[in-house]
Amino acid sequence: MRTTEEEFIHEERGGGMRVQTVTTHVECDVCGKSNDKGFSIYLKRVAVLEIGCINEYGHFLKDIGKNIEIKPLDLCKTCDDMANDRIIKSKSEMFTEKVYYSFQDVVEVAE
Repeated sequence: MRTTEEEFIHEERGGGMRVQTVTTHVECDVCGKSNDKGFSIYLKRVAVLEIGCINEYGHFLKDIGKNIEIKPLDLCKTCDDMANDRIIKSKSEMFTEKVYYSFQDVVEVAE
């Protein structure tokens, strides 16, 4: 999760204003570690499996029939390394933009 602030900067030459967006706080989407506490956070494209949603009453509604998607997530070094061997599963919350991420182990099948 990224928190950004917009700064309005007056330009002397053009006489206009320009907007500069500055990222002020970055948090790992899986474990919640933040760059404020000295952790390095990277934007990485990873496999995400949507497993369902949480309804307005707080009950989880399972929906496994969806495909795995590639999504950009902010990950700390530990979660970045684990994302190489595991699938990240997501649960969304109805009527909000909140999404909860966690890891799903991948079972390897010998042929």
